[in-house]
Amino acid sequence: MERNLSKKNLSGTYKGKIELFYKVLAQKKCDKNKIYSLHEPEVKCIGKGKEHKKYEFGNKVSIARSYSGIIVGAVSFRDEYDGHTIDDTLDHVEQMLGFRPSQAACDRGYRGQKESGTTKIVIPDVPKKNATYYQKKKAHKLFCKRAGIEPINGHLKSDHRMGRNFYKGIFGDMLNAKLAAAAFNFKRAMRRFFVLLEWLYCCFLLWNGMNRKCERSCPALVN
Repeated sequence: MERNLSKKNLSGTYKGKIELFYKVLAQKKCDKNKIYSLHEPEVKCIGKGKEHKKYEFGNKVSIARSYSGIIVGAVSFRDEYDGHTIDDTLDHVEQMLGFRPSQAACDRGYRGQKESGTTKIVIPDVPKKNATYYQKKKAHKLFCKRAGIEPINGHLKSDHRMGRNFYKGIFGDMLNAKLAAAAFNFKRAMRRFFVLLEWLYCCFLLWNGMNRKCERSCPALVN
């Protein structure tokens, strides 16, 4: 290929691609920062630690959900440790909401960081011996709410195209995550809106039926 290309093309147009091809040919099995895709060199191999799916290829996305179920943060990363992504995610939440949450419930993958700025990081663990019944129930309720983000991740992947990104580059990864989160929130808002319309329509039918019943039961007054 190099023999058939002119020196101008080798030093200009195709220089980056030629270097990428050489890097792919030279990489070994145990090398770090390997190239897994020629058209998307930023793709990373992410260890899942699950029996049915040990590895995934792509990038990480950190999702922050409010207590009411609205996605308030979606930040794209490469293959960082989960505990190192919490600061950027909470900064993004602060930009979206205008304030920083006082508490963030995370899974055990975020171990190693107990606080981020003014936010306390809460991770499921064995309750302390001196914890009261109320504290145990409150923590249990909080972590049950946190577990509710898992089906949201599934809906983002299957319903809103976050499972496969068609945008190019790191900026495309970030854009895809934010668009998927926005689509989820919009769909949720529209569902609530249609429920409200249905309720108003039922109220109108009930009111209209009561008026007709009243008209039939009341005699007409004729002078």
